[in-house]
Amino acid sequence: MVHDGGLDRFLPWRKVQDITGLGRTTAWRLRRAGDFPHPVPISPGRVAWRERDIAAWNESRGLVVSPPAAPKPPIKALRTRPPECPVLPLAAAPSRPAESATPELASPPARPVRRARNGVAEGQLGFDF
Repeated sequence: MVHDGGLDRFLPWRKVQDITGLGRTTAWRLRRAGDFPHPVPISPGRVAWRERDIAAWNESRGLVVSPPAAPKPPIKALRTRPPECPVLPLAAAPSRPAESATPELASPPARPVRRARNGVAEGQLGFDF
């Protein structure tokens, strides 16, 4: 806690985060609620936390004992189907699709007819001035 020379060390946010395990927003909320040490300005635009304040805060957290968990309700047995709802067997799925009865559907679709790229259709202007 206290440095060898008797001086208290100032910790940057990254060290405070490593020690406490808190995120920046959580620490800010706790500080506003009065439950986290305030930083100390060490230069313009720079703050740090006293190591002794962070250590005291960490020790004050202590071991939190959670209340005993409520017993879980027993798992309900799986309900069986009522006798009026019989289970029907599934039909066997074919291993491959059936062959088409009509030859038109079995052949690949015809490609659309394209115009020649260098020709000009009737009624259009050509750009070959």
